Amino acid sequence: MFAWYLGWRYLRKRRTAWLAWAAITLTVAVPVAVVGVTQGFLDVTARQVRANESDLTVSQRWVDGGIPDLPHMRELIASDPGVSHVAPFISVYGLLVPRSDTSDGNNGVPVQIDAINWGDDSAIGRVEPEFLHPPPVESLSAPPLPPDERGTAFLTPAWRAHLALSGLDVASAFGVCPLPLPPRQRPAIGIVTGREVLYGSGLAIGTPVYLVASNGTKIQAEISDTLGTGVLEIDRYATLLPLGYGQILAGYQGKGGQPKQVSGYRLKTSLQTSQQQALQRVANRLAERTRLRVLTWEARRGNLILSLKQQRNVIGLVMILIQCITVFIVYAVFSTLVVEKRHDIGVLLGLGVRRSVIASSFLLAGVACCLLGGVAGWALGWGALAGLNPLSKWLNFPLFPQDVFYTPNAPTSFDPIIPLIFIAIMTKVGLIAVALPAWRASRIQPVDILREGA
Repeated sequence: MFAWYLGWRYLRKRRTAWLAWAAITLTVAVPVAVVGVTQGFLDVTARQVRANESDLTVSQRWVDGGIPDLPHMRELIASDPGVSHVAPFISVYGLLVPRSDTSDGNNGVPVQIDAINWGDDSAIGRVEPEFLHPPPVESLSAPPLPPDERGTAFLTPAWRAHLALSGLDVASAFGVCPLPLPPRQRPAIGIVTGREVLYGSGLAIGTPVYLVASNGTKIQAEISDTLGTGVLEIDRYATLLPLGYGQILAGYQGKGGQPKQVSGYRLKTSLQTSQQQALQRVANRLAERTRLRVLTWEARRGNLILSLKQQRNVIGLVMILIQCITVFIVYAVFSTLVVEKRHDIGVLLGLGVRRSVIASSFLLAGVACCLLGGVAGWALGWGALAGLNPLSKWLNFPLFPQDVFYTPNAPTSFDPIIPLIFIAIMTKVGLIAVALPAWRASRIQPVDILREGA
């Protein structure tokens, strides 16, 4: 207890010790703020990438060729205890061409056509509502289009009107509607494109288009809605299409008595996405049972996440090296403190205080300085993170390119593990810096103090 009291008294009464406290506070606050923004970008990117991927993807082992979409294949996949939902898909490359009298389907916007069953993809959590209906305009602050100006998934406004009139046709057949409605042309199917597909292409929601596959197959469609995941390489090519039309484009419609085919199946598991080893075990089990290729989401798109993790780790390492520089400041402060309290330490030793108590008092003072400074740095770092976006809004200047991240706000992370790591490192650095001054304080000789006083 006396060592604690003595160390706290030295730390509180000597203003030179406040310099060490301030240095520790700043060298914790800066890493917390910097790594908090870096981790925020990593979290947002991981969430956006996961929005376009399922836990597992089943496909052929070779590039070309589909999988016969037979009931027993779905049952075989769904029977695995780790699988909760199965969603078929067809993926082909093609062109999006405006429909006009001069369009020949030989030029247009390159897209990656992803034919899906909307209900199945919603069940696996892949078609997230927050990524739908973003405004396909250059101004990111513009509000989303109202429902009457856009479709709902694959259901275009023309199809909504067609279904309503079809209901009146049924009513007239039963004599409820006195006059039959004139014959109508069936509208084109709606498609959902990534918002970046529309930039600078002359296309917009409601534009009639041709979808032209690489094999030359062409179908008519109408742009019904847009999708914005926030990942440029997804939003600049993605085009969602109903599964049946995708089978026509890919030639998987099952002609000549052959079964219909799909490119593969996207699977949702009952596991947490962080359980990569368990997820890989399910993938290996399914690959052995189906003789198909089964990949986890991380194997398909994990390179982007891994590169961001490496960048975060490099920035974290730089912040740790900056913290290590503090060792010189803390060492200088406590060495000065030992010199200033040399007389008092000699008197205490002369009165019988053990040398271990003197050393412990300085070590405990260093620990208290690091912990208090670390907590203050934690609060200061999180305060900077919380004020980052309000400051950007007040200055009317986006700190990060919103045309890449679809928002002028900086993504931030308030994960408590980050400041705790930097506080722990700072405490170790502080103990290393205080160790030598503490040892010197314990080696002071009372006789030398008396001689100096004489």
